[in-house]
Parts: sequence; C-alpha cells; structure tokens
Amino acid sequence: MQKIRIGVVDFVNARPLVHGLDRERGVELVRGRPAFLQQALRKGDLDVALVSSIEAFRSPELKILPEIAICSEGPVKSVKLFLKKPLEQVERVALDAGSRTGAALVKMVFAEFLLKPGVVAVEVEPSLEPAKVDADAVLLIGDPALKAKAGALEPLDLGWFWTDRTGMPFVYAVWAARKPKLLDTAMPLLLRARDRGLLERSKIAAIAAEELSLPVAGLTQYLTRNLRYQLGEREIKGLERFRDIGVTHGLCNRHDVPFASVKLQAT
Repeated sequence: MQKIRIGVVDFVNARPLVHGLDRERGVELVRGRPAFLQQALRKGDLDVALVSSIEAFRSPELKILPEIAICSEGPVKSVKLFLKKPLEQVERVALDAGSRTGAALVKMVFAEFLLKPGVVAVEVEPSLEPAKVDADAVLLIGDPALKAKAGALEPLDLGWFWTDRTGMPFVYAVWAARKPKLLDTAMPLLLRARDRGLLERSKIAAIAAEELSLPVAGLTQYLTRNLRYQLGEREIKGLERFRDIGVTHGLCNRHDVPFASVKLQAT
C-alpha cells in the first residue's frame, strides 16, 4: 500500500488538524515551515499539504480541500507585526522568511489599507527579540510570534487588523493537493484528525505549553477561542476578499477559489 505523504506546518496552531494522523494506516507526515511545504508540494515530494492560503492563488496546479482550514475572526495572537514606530511611519519591514500568507497580509496592510505601497520589505529569519532586527517593523508568525519578547515594541495583531478593516474572518492556511485522485482517500483522514483534535485542544495546549515554556491558559485560549478550524461560507468570503486585494497589488494572479471536488467515502 502506497503511503499518502502529508505535509503539515510545524506550529502549535496546526496540531488540532493532525491529531492522531500519524497513527493512521498509510500516512506519512512531513513537518516544516509554510515556505518549505509549498515548495515540496510543487515538486511532488508531498501529496497533500497544509499550505499558506495565498499559495492557492499563485499555483495553478493546486486544489483546495473543502471544510478545513486555519482561520480567525479578530485577534489571532500568532501573526504579529512588532512596531518600532507608528504604523503610518514604517518605511522598512522585516518579514519572517518562512511566511507566505502573513507576508502578503503585511504588504496589503500598507498598500491597500494605508495607501502606502512604497514600504521596503526584506525577508529575515525569525527572531524572538524583534527589537534587535534592523527594520521599522518585524513580522513573526506561528510559535515565534507567541514566544517573542516584545519589550518596548508595540505588537500589532494582524488577525485583529484584518477583521477590524474588513469585518471578515481571515484564512491563514488550507489543505491543498496536486493529485485529485488522492483526495477521496485523504479527505476522510483529515476530517477525522480535525474532529479528534478539536475534542483534545486542552490536552494539546497543555503539552505545547510545556514544550514552549508558555502559560497553559494562554495556549488553551489560543486554540479554542482565537483560532477556528472550519472553512465555512463566511471564511470563504474572507478568503475571496484576500484574493481580490492580492490580485490588485500583484501578490497573486488567480481569480477563482480552486476547490477540489471530493467524494467522501463511508468509514
């Protein structure tokens, strides 16, 4: 039996989506940062991967699996722009080199919402001390954003910013695939994993808190209140708005939402 190679972001926010998936027969899990997973999926090294939502509108070969995503409506806690000066005065921003959707969202903040398209963006490796990075603002995503020491910097939660400006949820990551023939097999596995994970979020938070040396209560709130894992109608509307802004500013070029046609099998 050929294994399905599934790529997953190596962050706490993805753990509810893959809970117990490594124990499913015929599954091989590959962990990595968003940029790595996207490259591996494009090369055919992965069959399905949890990828940055912006990539679904950049890669014509990708299909999005329905129903599941990593989303928020309001503060997300793990996508932050650490500001050394007021947002309107930022001229140079450092982007987490592993980010794709977060990086695109930062560029939209300036080009779309602040009408300031000339901000210089450079990629850097994530630092838990953003004050030491040579930039007016520093983007961190995932676990580094949760652990970073803000010090005197003002952290801007980009999930909050998006919802404040648009009134919509934001979709950070989606399951995507290149080979439609595998989707009917993969989808039930992913739905089962998600449903198990949603029931075990408190336990997942407790384990992650010990690993990351973070308060259990904060991580529990993060996984149960800040994040959502269902891709419903409102989330799709938010995804479409994100795509439209991306197309306007040359951050992506695909005008549809490329959902895969999946036939769920009885389990």
